[in-house]
Amino acid sequence: MEGFELRIRRRSENGKLVSFAAVLFALLDGNWINIARYDTAHGYAHRDLLGLNDGLRGKLLLSRLNNTEAFEYAIRDLKENAEIYLEDFLAH
Repeated sequence: MEGFELRIRRRSENGKLVSFAAVLFALLDGNWINIARYDTAHGYAHRDLLGLNDGLRGKLLLSRLNNTEAFEYAIRDLKENAEIYLEDFLAH
């Protein structure tokens, strides 16, 4: 994932994952820019759809997954699809 950085924050209580953020950054013109993220802000797991010009474009809910499943999915998705997220970010 050269040119990309994945930053992760998670909080557990009594061994249970209660919140997380997985944020994908891309190095653009010498700056690290947030191009995609999953988190549990607002009390539920979701992916924020981001665009260079449009900013926050919407949310994709992960309502069928518990926080642990959503966290694992988020990490895998961001790592495997970093290039696709960058293309989508730049197109919007």
